[in-house]
Amino acid sequence: MARPAAAVTTLLAVVVLVSVAASLPAAVVGDARFVARTCKRTNHTECVKMLSADRRSARATTVRQLAGIAVDIAAATVKSSAAAVYGKFLENHGQALELTLLECWWMYDLAAGEAQAAVDAYSSGGRGAYLDVVRHQLTGYYAGIMCDNMIVRRASVSPVADIDRTTATHCNIAVDLIGLLY
Repeated sequence: MARPAAAVTTLLAVVVLVSVAASLPAAVVGDARFVARTCKRTNHTECVKMLSADRRSARATTVRQLAGIAVDIAAATVKSSAAAVYGKFLENHGQALELTLLECWWMYDLAAGEAQAAVDAYSSGGRGAYLDVVRHQLTGYYAGIMCDNMIVRRASVSPVADIDRTTATHCNIAVDLIGLLY
């Protein structure tokens, strides 16, 4: 009698393990599809790449969660961009782009504070907060765009072109994902 009970218990354990193992890859694929479907609604080719860089995206089940992750990523991008632009300003001391890079850094430094305000506003929740998030987040977007425009007018090659492009793109994606919540 003890043998059939042990066999049934073992068989049940195997069935549970197999079903759990079989469901894990499906969940990961489902999450990747959710991210891709959501990003498709933003029309940004780099949206999936940006969100996939953050492990939290694989567990996101709502657009609100993905938008929050995007706001965090954009804020981190703006903050690191401010530091990188400041570094470029120091490297170009005494050169033609020195003052332009200083102006860029000022914009990025302001945008870094606004990016944190966007994260804080998003955390507070509510529909009215989304407008505040967008307003704060656009500061980072425009810092990237304006810095790039200022440098292109003064030099043939921008030492911060990639920084400006990445910042503007990440902020724009975050704003568009927030727009999906309306």
